[in-house]
Amino acid sequence: MKELLELNSQGLIPGPGESEEDFFSRIRDLDRDKREWVPRAHLEWAALHLKEVFGFSPDRLPIFYSNCSLAPWEGAAAWIENGRVSSIQLREGFKKGSYLGLYKRDEVIAHEAVHAARCAFNEEKFEEFFAFAVSEKKWRRVLGPLIQRSWEVCPFFICLFAGVCFDLAPLVWGAVFWMVAGFGRLAKRHSQLKAASENVLRVVGEVKKARAVLFRLTDKEIVKFAGGESVREYAERQGCLRWRLIRLAYFP
Repeated sequence: MKELLELNSQGLIPGPGESEEDFFSRIRDLDRDKREWVPRAHLEWAALHLKEVFGFSPDRLPIFYSNCSLAPWEGAAAWIENGRVSSIQLREGFKKGSYLGLYKRDEVIAHEAVHAARCAFNEEKFEEFFAFAVSEKKWRRVLGPLIQRSWEVCPFFICLFAGVCFDLAPLVWGAVFWMVAGFGRLAKRHSQLKAASENVLRVVGEVKKARAVLFRLTDKEIVKFAGGESVREYAERQGCLRWRLIRLAYFP
């Protein structure tokens, strides 16, 4: 279990239902990749920040600089295939430390490292909440997860554009409804995360540990704990590798 704890501290976390054999196979595949990545100095801030926020400090992140295959609005992408990190791609512009004067390389690496650490989790509801939690700006931590899937912006802009151009009030109201629904979902999930965190905190006793445990949960588990289900009783019923790790690393 010592090796499992060490891997966990590096952001190499067993996913839901992932067996011990599959987990260590994933780690071996990562170690076999001998390509050259970004300079280690470019990871220092992200490593320190992620250690503070989620209890891991990545030192095996397969990150490279390239503009290839990135959409014009994309600054970076985490390429994940079959629950395994293929690589993390950053725009060439980040070599200088920032892109367009809006995005800092350090924050973008930390953001994508969150997705990499949870690569074995096929979970949508709270993924972006964790990714934006590493932002230094409070408004990004709060509003960043507003869009859960990239296509969600399309209905809003289509309704708004068509409504304004063709003077169709119902379409404009449709865009307004879509936006209000998005903010309602955002508020609900922030509330669920807060409630689940408070429930976990009563068991582990430390805020940092509670955040680390929350980061390693599934969407269903977060909702369960937000609803008041006993964290300790639930944990004791679980026998998978992920929960064995959580109990060993964070439970008193």
